Amino acid sequence: MKKNSWLKCAVLSSIAALSFTGNAMASEMAPDMQEFVLDAMVVTASRIPTSITEAKADISVITRKEIEEQHIDDVEEALRKVPGVQFLNYGANNINAETSGIRINGSKDVVILVDGVRVTDFQGVNNSGYAFLALMNNMDNIESIEVLRGAAGTVYGSNAKGGVINIITRKASETKSTIDVSKGTFGKEAYNFNTMGRNKGLSYNAYYNKSLTGDVEDGGGTTWHGNSNTKSAGIKVGYDFNDDHTFTVSYDESKVKSYGEDIPDDSFYDGIYNSKNLTLKYDAKIDEHWSNSLIYRKNDIDRKYAKIKKNVEPEYSPTDYDYTFISDQVTFVDSRNTLIFGMDYSKGYNNIKTTAGDGEDNRYMKNYSYYLQNDWKILPTVTLSGGVRYDKPEGDQYSPKMDTHTSVSYKLSWDVSDKDILYAGRSDFYILPDMFQLHDEKYGNSKLMPAEGRTTSVGYNRKFDDNNIFTLNWFKTESDTTIGYAEDNRYENYHDAIDRGWNAQFMTQIDDNWSANIGWAHLYHRDDGDRSFQRGYYPKDMATFAINYEKDKFGASFNGFYFMRKVNQELDYKTGWPADNFGVYNLNLSYAPEKNMTFYAKIENIFDKLWAEHTNVIHGGEPDSWYSMPGRSFVIGMQVKF
Repeated sequence: MKKNSWLKCAVLSSIAALSFTGNAMASEMAPDMQEFVLDAMVVTASRIPTSITEAKADISVITRKEIEEQHIDDVEEALRKVPGVQFLNYGANNINAETSGIRINGSKDVVILVDGVRVTDFQGVNNSGYAFLALMNNMDNIESIEVLRGAAGTVYGSNAKGGVINIITRKASETKSTIDVSKGTFGKEAYNFNTMGRNKGLSYNAYYNKSLTGDVEDGGGTTWHGNSNTKSAGIKVGYDFNDDHTFTVSYDESKVKSYGEDIPDDSFYDGIYNSKNLTLKYDAKIDEHWSNSLIYRKNDIDRKYAKIKKNVEPEYSPTDYDYTFISDQVTFVDSRNTLIFGMDYSKGYNNIKTTAGDGEDNRYMKNYSYYLQNDWKILPTVTLSGGVRYDKPEGDQYSPKMDTHTSVSYKLSWDVSDKDILYAGRSDFYILPDMFQLHDEKYGNSKLMPAEGRTTSVGYNRKFDDNNIFTLNWFKTESDTTIGYAEDNRYENYHDAIDRGWNAQFMTQIDDNWSANIGWAHLYHRDDGDRSFQRGYYPKDMATFAINYEKDKFGASFNGFYFMRKVNQELDYKTGWPADNFGVYNLNLSYAPEKNMTFYAKIENIFDKLWAEHTNVIHGGEPDSWYSMPGRSFVIGMQVKF
């Protein structure tokens, strides 16, 4: 390890220890974590707080307690523990180091929210299913992560086909700061700082984090050269005018530099990614029935990316987009109805002029959406839900003419008993092409039309008791039109795709010390042009699990997943993957000598499994030319609160 890296660890540790000594008494007066509750409250299913079992939707939540128990480093690590969620990353050093190839229920069309506010409008999931989750790696700033599987287009609008991920940040209920420093193999270094406080009506939450990675060795002993440097900082300030009116302003800024080796292509990739986000939010409770939430968000993204080969001048492909999002939602609640209605306005603007027609122009796209949804208790045990959304997209003169569109949803649920809930429903989705898909000079297609279709689902929730919960959901997603990647490296419209499967999860608090959750996802995917499912990109079945132990000063978590690939002998792509059925398992250990100080160690991919999520074989590469994921790695760290 480099000498200056150990010096950074020592300095931050010393500062943390001194701060801890001076503030130990104040810290002991406020508990740090909520009591562990399996049937956690969630807001993503209907935008109204409700428990998992009563949400009547296919939903999972990663709680604050799980984040702390398992010392989860970033959002991707957390989501890999959720059934129905899958990643398609490019190898051990993640060639696109700042991105994560995320799918839910087999779909790349996913909405990502932070505190209920969209961060991916007109970005797809930041270009064809790749989300910049690496920028969200200060987990001490996150209270929970909710994952809603299945189409939710009437409530959340464009891209809510596969599901919705809602990252909920922590509220400042006390004055507290945290420093977390860790170091490990493959050049891993992480320095995280978070501080929050409250004084009467004024609250704040600020963070800074930096993470580094270097060369990575896969489970077969091959070294993939590369590095990444990620820096993120942000602040959220809130003011409660009174108990019913709150104004919040938050600002986040992230910078990523990455460089990675593409062994199958005998090249390197070089890239930068910068993001600036400003969010204003005003929440007002009008009376016991009515409330209103007004949101403004401005998102600036600047990216530069290039493939580098020997004796070839690198050609950087820059993008520079501005995104604006405005939303106003009204909520009405009484004993029989939960009604929400409002409007969303989105605009994407390309700051780089594009040559078209007789001159150069800045491309843009915008959309006006109006929605309404109501959950109506017909009987004390029967609820009928219905929703409608009206979209009116507009583009510049070089964009395709898109008609207005109306999406609908409906669901019937029955509380069979105090412990059992059944529900069945159908929800449309409508997906506008993003700015990159439309206007990128190399990959874009200005003639793309929106994707649309519907998801039908049937679910069952069983709450055996407060310590044992089971959920099961079957779904079928029919896509009349999709947006996919064509053979000529440009985006195209495809038709008549189907995703079908089910997700199950069981959560249990065994006793005061032991807890566990087990998930299973089954998927059938009929591809829309590229046959990627038959070629092994999606799992036929995938199991996830976590077993946690905590007693006094010690904590441990054993977790991971088992992937079962669909193999089609007729296509003869078996040599494209190092394994068709494989498991990746991790172990986390912690020791807290003092209440506000914790030492921890992590072993990822314990058995050093050789595995991959992408292959170059289907693109004409040699057999065995896959993009290996990391082999066994170790991380040690220390966290101090004061």
